[in-house]
Amino acid sequence: MQAHDPVKFVRELEFEDAREAFPIECGGGQAPDMAEGVEQSFMNAKSLVSFVSDINGQRRSDVLNSVLLAQLAANKKFPDENQLVDWYKEFVRVLNNLGWAIEAAEFSSFESNGTVFEAENAIISILTAAFGGSFMVVITKTLEAIKGLSDSNGKITAFEKNTHSQSKGAFQIGLAKEVNGTVTLQMGTFLLTSSNEIRKILFFKSTKDKTSLNYCSRTGTLNEEVYAKIRTQVQDKLGGKITDFIAEIEL
Repeated sequence: MQAHDPVKFVRELEFEDAREAFPIECGGGQAPDMAEGVEQSFMNAKSLVSFVSDINGQRRSDVLNSVLLAQLAANKKFPDENQLVDWYKEFVRVLNNLGWAIEAAEFSSFESNGTVFEAENAIISILTAAFGGSFMVVITKTLEAIKGLSDSNGKITAFEKNTHSQSKGAFQIGLAKEVNGTVTLQMGTFLLTSSNEIRKILFFKSTKDKTSLNYCSRTGTLNEEVYAKIRTQVQDKLGGKITDFIAEIEL
């Protein structure tokens, strides 16, 4: 449910930073460049957010900023790694109050077919089933681009620190597009627990019996009339956090 007064909601919203900021060389100390007419992908705190080519620059900024603010607000309310489901519910609540209408959905448990659990295969399987094969075109490019980054790359180092501890992790993968002139965000949320040390969470591998994955897939649409009233306030509220916690992935 949207807040009766979205301006008041943003003004009073408290948030806490992600664990790790992206190094300044990843963003040059400036807000991310919103392109027009091309696909783009961004690391956004503990989320990956991608855009198909027909989303304009303003809408890309709106998606990235609202997703970032919702994550940081959830960090404030539920900072403990044992509160990941509550964290996600707060994330959705904040988005609702920023003008997003988010479908209702519950978490499900992923069952690997083989004896080995592979996070990348699970991601692809879950998101393809939820949103269709066309969803995966940009997402697959994004995963391949991340896979090609050096372990010492500042972007991937920060993303890893933001998404997991040694045994628990949470990350989100979303794709924004336009449907009948409305901004739509399809997003999968993944909660990973393992008795093995988690490294490279997107490409983590483990024996099936030592790892569990819960996931939730939802679609949200943005009421731009509501968001237009708070766009500047959201930007001002985030300030330098936009540069700190959003970094483009070169596809």
